[in-house]
Amino acid sequence: MSERRWAIATPHTAATAAGVTAFEAGGNAVDAALAAACAIAVVYPHMNAVGGDVMALVHDGAGHAVNGSGRAPAGIRPGPVPLRGVGAITVPGAARAWQTLADRWGSLPLSRALLGAAALAHDGVPVAPSLARTMADCADVIRADAGLSGVFAPGGRLLAEGETLVQERLAATLERLAGRGAGDLYRGETGAMLVAGLRDLGAPLAEVDLEAHRTDVSPALRHAVGDDVYVTMGPNSQGYLLPQIMDVAGRTRLRDPFGHGAPLLAAIFTGAAADRDRHLADPAAMRVGVEELLSAAHLEELAAAAVGPTGVPTAWPRATGDTIALVTADADLQVSLIQSIYYGFGSGVLEPRTGILLHNRGACFSADPASPNAPAPGKRPLHTLMPLMAERAGRVRWVAGTMGGHAQPQIHAQLLLRRQAGASAQAAVAAPRFIVGEEVPGLAISVEEGFDSAWSAFTDWGAAPVAIPAGSGLAGHSHAIEVAADGSFDAGSDPRADGAAATGD
Repeated sequence: MSERRWAIATPHTAATAAGVTAFEAGGNAVDAALAAACAIAVVYPHMNAVGGDVMALVHDGAGHAVNGSGRAPAGIRPGPVPLRGVGAITVPGAARAWQTLADRWGSLPLSRALLGAAALAHDGVPVAPSLARTMADCADVIRADAGLSGVFAPGGRLLAEGETLVQERLAATLERLAGRGAGDLYRGETGAMLVAGLRDLGAPLAEVDLEAHRTDVSPALRHAVGDDVYVTMGPNSQGYLLPQIMDVAGRTRLRDPFGHGAPLLAAIFTGAAADRDRHLADPAAMRVGVEELLSAAHLEELAAAAVGPTGVPTAWPRATGDTIALVTADADLQVSLIQSIYYGFGSGVLEPRTGILLHNRGACFSADPASPNAPAPGKRPLHTLMPLMAERAGRVRWVAGTMGGHAQPQIHAQLLLRRQAGASAQAAVAAPRFIVGEEVPGLAISVEEGFDSAWSAFTDWGAAPVAIPAGSGLAGHSHAIEVAADGSFDAGSDPRADGAAATGD
C-alpha cells in the first residue's frame, strides 16, 4: 500500500477488533473485511452465518461487484416457497465469496481469518444485546430445531445477554475450511456432511447444488446524479434502487427531506419499492433490464408519480431482514461487504454435524407464478443485500452498508442526504430515520422516537405514523466511511448495533 491509513466499521466490537488486527498485521482493506466477516459470522449468528450469502463491492481504482448469493436447489419443490424451514434454503454462498475475495485482492491467507473466527467459536463469546433480543423474539424457532436449541438453549434455557455462547461444531468446521480451503464446503467433506444432515431433515439441497455454485465478479453498477457517481450491485440485488431514489429526489426538487419534505421522500421510497417488486429478479429472468429502470424516461415517470398522489403510501408485508454490513478502507482499496441469513436465525435450521446455520433466502422468491421472481431450479432470488459507494471526481468518497431488509435503499438514501447536509459519517449513521412500509406489520410509515420533524410532517400530511423505539434496530443499523480529499478517513458505526469504528495512520 502507498500509505498505512486505514478505517473499519462493523456492528460488533469483536469483528472490528479482528479487522484492526488484520490491518496491524500488514493486511489490506480486503483482509480486514474478511477477518471481520468471519468473526461476525460467529458472534452475530442471528444475522449472518457460514450458511448465508455475501454481496460485496471492492474498489481498486474501479468498482467490482462480488455476487456471492446462492441459487435455488435443483430439487426445489413447486409452489410458493415457505418463509422458514428446509424448503426455504438456497445454496449458501458466503464461504465461496470469502475465498474469491481473498484470492483476488487479499494479501493475507483466508485461513488466518477463518482460524480467528474458529477461536471465537471454540472459546465462546458473550451474548450481545442484539443477539439476546432476537433469541427472545425467536424463542419458538430456536426450540423447534434441535441444532439451534442445542447451541442457543443448552439445557432447555435460552442463553441470556452476557452469557457465553460456545459453538464447538462450528469451530471444527471453520478449522477444516481453514486447512482445506473454503471450497471444502462445495466439493469436499464439509459439503457432504452438511447435505447429509439436511437430507435427514427433508431438505432438497444436494451436493450437486453446492458443486455448481460460483461467485460472480463483474463491473459494479454505476449511475451519476449531479457530481456524485453511485456505485452498487446490479441484479439480482436491489442496489439499483438507491441511485434511482437519489435521481428522482433531484428531479422532484426535494427540499428539507427530514422535515416538511419527508412525505415526498416517502412517496419516492414507495415508487422505488413497487418498481423493485414488479421487475427485480435473477437477471436472466428479468423482462425489463436495469438500464431501462435507470433511464431518464423511467426516472421521469417515477418522479411524476411521486409528486402526483396525495394519499398515504400503501403498506407492504412485514420484512424481517437480519443482515450485517461492514466497511473497510485503505489508501488503495475500499470495501463494502454485506452478509446475511435474511430472517432472524434464517431458516430456523442449524445443521448439527457442521454447526452451520442456514439462511432462508428462498423466501425472497415471489409467490406469483407469473412474476420474473418466481422460484425455479438454479435461479437466484431477488436479493435485499446492496453494498454502496459514492465517487466524486473519479475517487471514492463514501463507503457504506446497512442492515434493514427491503428497506436498505431507504436507509442508504437517508444517510446520503444527511451527508449532503454536512453530517459526519458517525452523525449520519446515528441520526433518526423513518421507514416506509417495511418494518412494522400492516403500517405504512414508521418513525423512530425523537424524530419530531418527520413525525410532524407526516401527521400534517394526513398520515398516521407509528413510533418505533429509538435504537431498536427496526430502522436498521448502518456503517460508513467518509474519504476526505486528502485521503484521511472518518468512520462511523451505528449505535443501534453493538459495534465500533476505528481508524489508523
